[in-house]
Amino acid sequence: MPIKCPQCGTENLDGALFCDECGASLTEVSAQPSAEAAPAEVAPTEAVPEAAPVEAAPPVVGALKCPSCGHENPPDARFCENCGAGLTAPAGAPVPAPPSIEAPPVAPPVAPVAALVIAETGTELPLDFSKGEVLIGRADPVSRVFPDVDLTPHGGYEAGVSRKHCRIFKQGDQFFVEDLQSTNGTKVNGQFIPPNQPRPLNDGDVLELGVFKVTFVVKRNA
Repeated sequence: MPIKCPQCGTENLDGALFCDECGASLTEVSAQPSAEAAPAEVAPTEAVPEAAPVEAAPPVVGALKCPSCGHENPPDARFCENCGAGLTAPAGAPVPAPPSIEAPPVAPPVAPVAALVIAETGTELPLDFSKGEVLIGRADPVSRVFPDVDLTPHGGYEAGVSRKHCRIFKQGDQFFVEDLQSTNGTKVNGQFIPPNQPRPLNDGDVLELGVFKVTFVVKRNA
């Protein structure tokens, strides 16, 4: 006969040790004799016939298998009838992993920014090293020469600047200047540099392209 839970009143299957609904222990209830049950009479001793083998009950469709003891419980049971363990999820259900927290990306170090400052006017000409080097000279559409820094508007022709006068490039954090066989040569701090031989260039160095003077400056973005 069903066993009524003393805590919540839910009727549980005969033999259940814990309530399907609240998980309360049913051992005391199942141990109490029924008040209406008549005292059993002692029957004379007789030969007991061999009992027929009891067939196992078919498995309950949709039964919840207890993850603690393996007991199969009704599909709507919240606690195991055998051990009282919680049955909030079917046995074997995958437990979702907690979402991974990605560390914020680390900002790369700020690359140095260089420029040429014209001595006579103080005009600053920024140098863009996105192509690896900066060509300095004078634009000439006829010969299809278009340097990255065109000194024509700043008096480059009158000062003896060649179309392809020199180039400035970087290796690591070090800057270099190389004269490209210009007509009037290139000076660094008053010293002529040989053509096609790169020379280290540092912040504050003065370049002379012909007689066109500029100061090389290095600064960092804020």
